[in-house]
Amino acid sequence: MPYIDPKAYYAAYDAAKQTHLDSLLAKINFDALTDVASKARDGILCRIPALDHGLKQAVSTQMGGQNCHLDLEFDDGVTWIVRLRLCDPLLPPQPVQDHIFLSEVATLEFLTETAVPSPKVYLYQLESPENLVGSSFVLMEKIPGAALQWNDASSEQRTKVMQQLVDIFLELEKHPLKQTGSLIPADVRDKVGGFAQAPLFETPEKTLGPFTKLETAYKAMITGQMNAISNKEITSLPVDNYLAFCWRLSALSLLTSSEANEGPFYLKHYDDKGDHILVDDDYNITGIIDWEFASAEAKDLAFSSPCMMWPVGDYYDGLNNLSEEETEFAHMFEIRGRKDISEIILNGRRWQRFLFFLGGGVEEDESTFESLFQGLRKSFAVDGEQSVSSYEDWKVEAINQYSKEDHVLQRLLREERAKNRKE
Repeated sequence: MPYIDPKAYYAAYDAAKQTHLDSLLAKINFDALTDVASKARDGILCRIPALDHGLKQAVSTQMGGQNCHLDLEFDDGVTWIVRLRLCDPLLPPQPVQDHIFLSEVATLEFLTETAVPSPKVYLYQLESPENLVGSSFVLMEKIPGAALQWNDASSEQRTKVMQQLVDIFLELEKHPLKQTGSLIPADVRDKVGGFAQAPLFETPEKTLGPFTKLETAYKAMITGQMNAISNKEITSLPVDNYLAFCWRLSALSLLTSSEANEGPFYLKHYDDKGDHILVDDDYNITGIIDWEFASAEAKDLAFSSPCMMWPVGDYYDGLNNLSEEETEFAHMFEIRGRKDISEIILNGRRWQRFLFFLGGGVEEDESTFESLFQGLRKSFAVDGEQSVSSYEDWKVEAINQYSKEDHVLQRLLREERAKNRKE
């Protein structure tokens, strides 16, 4: 893998974000934005402080990978925030963005009916000629607190956060969903629609789901990525990744037991690496934010450990050991009399690894891919991890097993041999 200077990479990344921010701010009608917000509060006037104190600098402090936020201050002292999508030419087509946008709104509205601390949505509009603001936007409650920096927190602070996460998990369990997919706005409460994750769209207008059976959902995801490899939409390690998806299909029945297969399903945050949690100075959780891409998932996945707790280095090396925090988190549920969820956390690697890169990007680096895939195989091993053959031996066996009747794999193998001869 070629060396990439981290400083140069992040400098280029930050420069691109600033360009996207410039494009967004240039199209926003701020007078229309404050007017819409004021009308949503029965005419109470509001202002955008950032307009008086360096707009770009203020927005940059509340900007994520794809969205940015601005404070709206009303004359009676109430503060809202507006969430805006950055103008990034690499973002998916507009219908895809709209589905993802509406799903996040529906998810936040769903959470309003629960005890999970999350922002209340006051008003939203998609980008359209009738939208005078100039961009899709959501006006929502501003929750106090700062993003949790999990790696910087002490063991005592982590324990305090995990104790509160137990309550949040148990609260989400009280609100099961009948299908797997993503929430969408509808007249019927808790309406599940297709997955609001860009790689799971078959066309800009059609995404996968919803599904009543988990096995059907995973087969559709796996088949979709195999088709993407066949069509050269995915070009990273085509033979290896294709074989890995063949293996997933063969192992699927081991994952989707009759109990898990037909639900119920539970809301899961898509990016639970820690900064989705807002905490105060004493590490009390004040809110869970950034519900973009959230989906209804099997209980075994929805209540497995958040990725912020994983020992990331070991995970990427293909090791399935749990971190001290994961073990502690599981013990907290057992103390509460929920041994079932404790066991989900202790046995979560099989689910976490099976879904890793499923419906998303695939690994490009060969050594990293092999480590991750070996970790997946080991998580399914019945006779212990030591019984798992080397990746090289497995690949030979897999080619012999799957290539006999799979014409796509036969073609990929021919192309790989031709490429190797040329190199």
